[in-house]
Amino acid sequence: MFYSRGNRRKHWYYLLSIGRKRLIFLGSVLALVLIAAITVLVTYSMRALKYDLERVVKIGGVSTLYDCENQHIASLSGDEHKFVCWEDLPSNLVNAFVAREDETFFEHGGVVYSSVIRSLLRNVASMSYEQGASTITMQLTRNVFEMNDKTLDRKFLEALLAQRIERNYDKKTIFTQYLNRIYFGQNCYGVATAARRYFGKPVSQLNLVECATLAGLVRAPSLCNPVTSMENAMDVKRETLDRMLTLGFISETERNNAVAEEIKLSSTKDASQEVVSYVSMWANKELDDMRDELGEHIGGMGVVTNLDLQLQQYVEQAMERALIAVEKPGNMPEKWMPILHENPQESERLRKFYDSIKRPADMKVRDGNDLENVLQCCVLVVDARRNNKGRVLAMVSGRSAVDGRDRWSEMCRPGKAASPLVYACACLPGGDNTHIVARNVEVTGQSLGYDVVSAFYKQLGLNLKLPSRQNEAALYRGEFDMKRIDLARLLFDIQNQGRDYQFKLIDRIWSRGQKLLYALEPEQAEEYIRRESATAVSQIPPFDVVEGQPVVMNEVLPDNRGIMCMVFNDKGVAVFVWMGFDNPENMPQGTRMSGLMKRATLCLAKELHTEARARLRARVKAAEEKK
Repeated sequence: MFYSRGNRRKHWYYLLSIGRKRLIFLGSVLALVLIAAITVLVTYSMRALKYDLERVVKIGGVSTLYDCENQHIASLSGDEHKFVCWEDLPSNLVNAFVAREDETFFEHGGVVYSSVIRSLLRNVASMSYEQGASTITMQLTRNVFEMNDKTLDRKFLEALLAQRIERNYDKKTIFTQYLNRIYFGQNCYGVATAARRYFGKPVSQLNLVECATLAGLVRAPSLCNPVTSMENAMDVKRETLDRMLTLGFISETERNNAVAEEIKLSSTKDASQEVVSYVSMWANKELDDMRDELGEHIGGMGVVTNLDLQLQQYVEQAMERALIAVEKPGNMPEKWMPILHENPQESERLRKFYDSIKRPADMKVRDGNDLENVLQCCVLVVDARRNNKGRVLAMVSGRSAVDGRDRWSEMCRPGKAASPLVYACACLPGGDNTHIVARNVEVTGQSLGYDVVSAFYKQLGLNLKLPSRQNEAALYRGEFDMKRIDLARLLFDIQNQGRDYQFKLIDRIWSRGQKLLYALEPEQAEEYIRRESATAVSQIPPFDVVEGQPVVMNEVLPDNRGIMCMVFNDKGVAVFVWMGFDNPENMPQGTRMSGLMKRATLCLAKELHTEARARLRARVKAAEEKK
């Protein structure tokens, strides 16, 4: 009797064409995957349990500025936080953020798994971190616990923490904490600060256009806020309104009217926006420029600067003494005596001459806090030592920060102070023009030609509005507008072999959780003016070079635009001083006024240079004694 395999009873796994061995293998793989998933889930759940959820409802404090020796300077204005309750949030504001950031916010449990899986697949496919699939709860988690690393480890932990937050707090609490923490650009943390800064009103009074604008800018606050780019702000406002219409939050008529309506910014200055000092103003500007690097943080940061507080106080006092010496005869500072001349008798003679100069009758003198149309001055002291080049040791942008003006960022006409750039252009390879460099800047420029000189200026990346070809002589004479800070930086770079050094005030930033967010590294500055060219022109006029002495430049700017002075010591300190009037028309008439200001500017710059070098030596000595 023969056994027929065809009559043999088949098991169910044969019906699936798998087979026992294959089924066992497949089951083993699935089991391992399941065990691995459970292990990962348990591991990250245990890690998530270690975080204190009470931090979710605790808003950070005011960020603080420190000097290079960790001495307190000031609290950063504009950082003071005002909490907005759920009841004060307009429905349009809530709907705008839900439409823009997380349309299923009120339904999910902290994580939208379909979005996470889709994001994960795209990131794996691109071998990069392109999409985050973050819900509002996950964004709040990242902000509260300072989780800014773009890694899968952080993403898993963030998701588990978001679910913990959802289990412990209701949606209204989560949403209000989110809006009270996020960054809105222009140094605005939290929706209350943003509403005041942009629209001059409390959150409860925001209209549809304003709500859509705020919701639209949070993904790119530096690029899309209406102060710096109204065009970008209008675009993201429209995108937000389109999403609100799609989700049924607004009608088509409301959408069309809001899209057509302009974004109206507040023209009044809120008292909370007043600048504490010029240092705070500069620090806020640097912080705003590095928001992408800092990530999502609110208040409570420790901002350590390169500033020397003792030197800063000296600069402020010395600057005011110098201005008074120009305004009123008989007030020349005693510290200027050795600067005037090394011979005491000659120095005394020059002092008497200085004090005898008659001040113009139409010159306005400072009277208390009345600073309108008075003589102004701004000072910048920069480290020029190796591995420290460009670090700001002290800075002042006027006689009082109450006016909120950063005069270093305002325009001047460089005149002869820009001639080293034309000379450097003449030293570039491709022509034999070096023999005319030291003669006359206009002759040098005409020899090079308008196209060559203008192209050289444009490659510096300063966004200058240069004179037209029909007025090419003005290009060579420096009769065009540029920021004072750009002029100072170009002079600094020419004295540093043409390398592109940036002036930096901030050295380190610590989060409120004592996490290092930023550290200034020794700058590896690129050569953007040919080294040989910069070196060649750094020793000729308008630079005054005496062996063993600092390099000096002291030039009267054209069209009554003031005086620009530089005192530079390689491997030491660079001091820049501008003195003049905000409005050139307020320059008093008098044949000796420019000479009086020029002498005062040079003496002030040399005085500050001596003091700054002494402070650096004292700091180095103190550091060596601590070792």
